[in-house]
Amino acid sequence: MTEHDGELPAADREAADEQAAEQQAAEQQAAEPRKDQRTKAHEPYVSGGAESTREMREMSRRRREAEEKLQQHLLEAKEKPAED
Repeated sequence: MTEHDGELPAADREAADEQAAEQQAAEQQAAEPRKDQRTKAHEPYVSGGAESTREMREMSRRRREAEEKLQQHLLEAKEKPAED
């Protein structure tokens, strides 16, 4: 095959391979936090996904909040003396 058939010359191929290797190394370094770097507390990720996905996330959030509120009410009721 020749250059015109879509095959790169050897020098261009080597340069492309080097660039790909450098990019892969940079991505790996970016993915791993540095040892002196503190990790942040996890914050919920909200993407611009499908409407049904957003609705499910919202329903889950509301359910969790309702369960927390119910637990708080149960604890308060348990601490309150019985009024008979």
